Amino acid sequence: MLLKSQELNLKKKDFFKGKIILLYGENLDLIKDLNEQIVIKFHDEHKIQKNIFEEDVIKNPENIINYYLNGSLFDENKNILIIKNCSDKIIETLNKIKNNLNDNTIIINSEILLKNSKLRQFGEYDKIAICIPCYQETKYEINKFLTTQLQKNKIQLSEKQIEIIINSSSLKRSKIKEIIEKINLYKNSKEISDQVIDEICTDMDLKKNDEIVDILLSKNEKNINEFISNMSNYEKNFVEIIVILRSFIIKILDIQKNNINKNLSIDEKIEKYKPPIFWKDKDRIKNILKIWNTNNLEKFLSNLNVIETEFKRNDLNQDTQFYYFLTQNLSKMPFKNTNNFV
Repeated sequence: MLLKSQELNLKKKDFFKGKIILLYGENLDLIKDLNEQIVIKFHDEHKIQKNIFEEDVIKNPENIINYYLNGSLFDENKNILIIKNCSDKIIETLNKIKNNLNDNTIIINSEILLKNSKLRQFGEYDKIAICIPCYQETKYEINKFLTTQLQKNKIQLSEKQIEIIINSSSLKRSKIKEIIEKINLYKNSKEISDQVIDEICTDMDLKKNDEIVDILLSKNEKNINEFISNMSNYEKNFVEIIVILRSFIIKILDIQKNNINKNLSIDEKIEKYKPPIFWKDKDRIKNILKIWNTNNLEKFLSNLNVIETEFKRNDLNQDTQFYYFLTQNLSKMPFKNTNNFV
């Protein structure tokens, strides 16, 4: 059974009893959050999660099966089993234990699974399974998540403050939660001003995001090549970099298109944009608007979506693919062999 990540909150705990839940995809941050959400649903039954890895199951499949059949795996402190780093290798074990779950729950964590993956097919079609794909969330989805968190914590923020938080979050739930925790420390003793939100949100991770955008959209071949050579210093995977770039480009295109029929200067376009652009981003956006025109940005955005789709289909040689993509799309060299790109 396929289930969207946004639908999980709508389901009661009984929905997950006696089920094997597959959480898979490149968004490990979302997988972690969904693990926690499912476990929290059982807090009143005092069930505690037990974490193991696929390799533990593969090494001792008889022991795992015997635990289930004898009921000893799910004693009062071990009622939810999370098996991490899973692949198709675990299918045989799942098929052997799936009819002996009773009211217990297994959560399977995996990264990207292709359509022909046996584990993915098990999650989508087996009657005992629930399958939740965990792809990178959109700005809209993160906005909804933030709104829920604000309501839960009884925090009221302006539209501008919400925009600042989302832009600083790298579209990660964990980052949103971290920011909410910091706001909670302020809200009883200090007014939550724009400056306070900016102080909370400005950290090394955000600065790295800004730096990534500035370098890759600079059209400076030397800087881009240096970035490619030192990419590990930014502690971002390829999909995260794609998301950072896409989020910024969509905003730039929105600024351009909202004012396309008006004879406005770049400064006027930025000032009139809603929601308001934070002051420290104005110069950065102005520079990008001078360097890139609408057509080139749209082509680059389209190519970002293509390379992300390629990564989801195949996780082989992603580093080579991504380096090639950057040099072909962002340097001053002419495009070569860009079969899938605009």
